[in-house]
Amino acid sequence: MQRSDSELNHSEFNSPEFNSPQRQRLFRSLGMPWYNLCPINDDGVPETDKQVPYALYHCHRVAPRMIQEIQHASERVGQVFAALQPMIRALDANTLLSYGFPKESIRLIKHDTLPPFCMRLDWCWNEATGTRKIIETNCQTPSFWFECTTGNREVARHFGFADPTPLAESRLSLSLDQQLQRAVRRLNKSIEDCHIGFTALNNPEDMGTMKWLKNHCHYDSTVFPIELLRIKDGKYLFYERTGRPIDILFMWYPLEWAIHDVDEQGRALWLALEELILTGKLVIVNFASAFALQPKSVLALITDLGLDAFSDEEAAAIFDYFPKTTLTPDSFPASYFAKPILGRQGEGGFAVDAGATKARSSNNSPWYTQQDYVYQELLDLPQISIAGQSLTALWGAWLYNDGADRYWAGGVGLRVSQGSITDDYSYWCPIGC
Repeated sequence: MQRSDSELNHSEFNSPEFNSPQRQRLFRSLGMPWYNLCPINDDGVPETDKQVPYALYHCHRVAPRMIQEIQHASERVGQVFAALQPMIRALDANTLLSYGFPKESIRLIKHDTLPPFCMRLDWCWNEATGTRKIIETNCQTPSFWFECTTGNREVARHFGFADPTPLAESRLSLSLDQQLQRAVRRLNKSIEDCHIGFTALNNPEDMGTMKWLKNHCHYDSTVFPIELLRIKDGKYLFYERTGRPIDILFMWYPLEWAIHDVDEQGRALWLALEELILTGKLVIVNFASAFALQPKSVLALITDLGLDAFSDEEAAAIFDYFPKTTLTPDSFPASYFAKPILGRQGEGGFAVDAGATKARSSNNSPWYTQQDYVYQELLDLPQISIAGQSLTALWGAWLYNDGADRYWAGGVGLRVSQGSITDDYSYWCPIGC
């Protein structure tokens, strides 16, 4: 998203929360170069003169009880998704296509029995109204990971508060290790014989997050930009600068983008990558199995399946925390939120209230708006006050596979925005207890 000049010149950017020497010192000391964000032009060059603040020099104090409730609710939601994932794998191709899954993804979804390693839930957690509903699940993104884990702890300490999620890092490390062990068994190799790679798009946020994630890996591994990932004659995947074959890859890059990627000669890469996975030469963690839960249409699938398709415990979690979501707006004659099935960061979304469009995403590129949409009951997101202005609050909560395919809670974080739709340039507001 690119903000207008008028937005960039808002007077609140002069307040310490948005722009101050102490803010700069703090986030630089955390090794977080993406504390400011800037648009990328059509040539892929950052427009540094248009950078805007992302991390706020502020710590929003939260009661430990609220954090514990979000984590407990997230674990209940994770139980539903753990049950749903094999159901999705069992659906026939036509049904998957009807829910917006790309046809190129279907073979791998059915092949990948390694359950997702992690996911981030986005919550409408409104204490004032009592609304506690998930908005979506994000299984294939590195966004907002460091912030919810290490970032909150360090900023809370800076402001004299307690870490809101003290078990988050240890649970991440343990779950990461367990996922590696499962991948090694899939390859029928020893961990010492495996080359482990961490990759994402070559931007400060994604690569910075991958370097941070690597620090939680107890084995030798390499971090590199996805732009330097290569396939050798359909035989193996490798990092261009070393040429060494990769056995296990943590690739935080959308599957729906990967199916369209080409090499320098314009040749499609998807079939070769798919073949490496299908023949057991490569394990990509959180790839096809995670993508099975990524489309927004999975919430519509849950609505369509009905509570009887789930255990009593899972059905209770759906009743408590899942908003009604459908593939058409017919169930919502006057008010709903619409989003692309493969949407990300609020792009292409719009809200209809009392029959009129109430809000629309500032990024409406054809990639998103030409997709099929899902329609969700309109939720009232909470508001919090920072630097004298009221901002829309969206809560995020991380879940990790505990090794037995149940999900336990990790970090919790807060994004705030001036508009009603949280997007890629909404602010991170650190929290503490």
